Amino acid sequence: MFSEAYNLARCFTLPVVISNRTIRGACHSMIGACVVVNRAGWVLTAAHLIDAIQKQFESAQKYRNYRGDVRDMEQDLSSSSAWRKSKVRTFKRPGADAVCNHSVWWGRDGVRLLDVKLLPSCDLALGRLEPFDPESVARYPVFKTPGPDYGPGRSLCRLGFSFHEITPTYDEQRDAFVLPPGSVPPPLFPIEGMLTRVVLTAMPGAPDGERGKFIETSSPGLRGQSGGPIFDTDGAVWALQSHTRHYPLGFTPQVPGRAKGQVEHQFLNVGVGAHAEPILQFLAQQKIEHQRTQQ
Repeated sequence: MFSEAYNLARCFTLPVVISNRTIRGACHSMIGACVVVNRAGWVLTAAHLIDAIQKQFESAQKYRNYRGDVRDMEQDLSSSSAWRKSKVRTFKRPGADAVCNHSVWWGRDGVRLLDVKLLPSCDLALGRLEPFDPESVARYPVFKTPGPDYGPGRSLCRLGFSFHEITPTYDEQRDAFVLPPGSVPPPLFPIEGMLTRVVLTAMPGAPDGERGKFIETSSPGLRGQSGGPIFDTDGAVWALQSHTRHYPLGFTPQVPGRAKGQVEHQFLNVGVGAHAEPILQFLAQQKIEHQRTQQ
């Protein structure tokens, strides 16, 4: 049902690989997705990904500042060695699990995200890839214009980079992360679900509890799909994946093979994506060229 639409959406869906190294030396990554909007390299993704990137960047900057303060004090020969050491001990060292090195891979080597704009109420972020080759994207997205047919019952597909792990290493001499051979680009993973309802939700970071407009689907969003497209059988984008909700079903069956009375709490996991209406409004407000359906 979605084979042709998948082949369209895979053209404009790029991975976002966020690599971090902690002070103790452990390297890890998280994966998300973004949608390339137009030939100028503007992309949409989830605001919570940008928030995570910013926090990790600030952590790395804080560690660099700490190391700089220590180096400056150690090189200050106007004071005694004992005094310098005692002064260094007063500096607040970040914890061992704090991020000290950080990098983001936007689907291509050497690419940065610039001119970032946020719409926290809808978990949306907009930015421009630089440098960007417009010929690298074979098809650009068409966003679904909300109309009478924009409601429950429509089958949709969500796309991202799930079930893929990347453990980077850090090259001290190059001062850069190294992604394992064959780990990128990560494989795409689609999952189908029915649009169940349109919901208004207050997202963390939204001003004064402002509620954003989202769609809910009967299938969950998976790790690695945040910021990825939710599209119909024609490939039109109805939403961008934001988060997953877990609704208790109220069933508590006995757990097989466990002690008597030990029960299992069951949940329905549903996906939640930023509605096309605020997406289109956001793009229009920022004067970003885009395509939309007639209705």
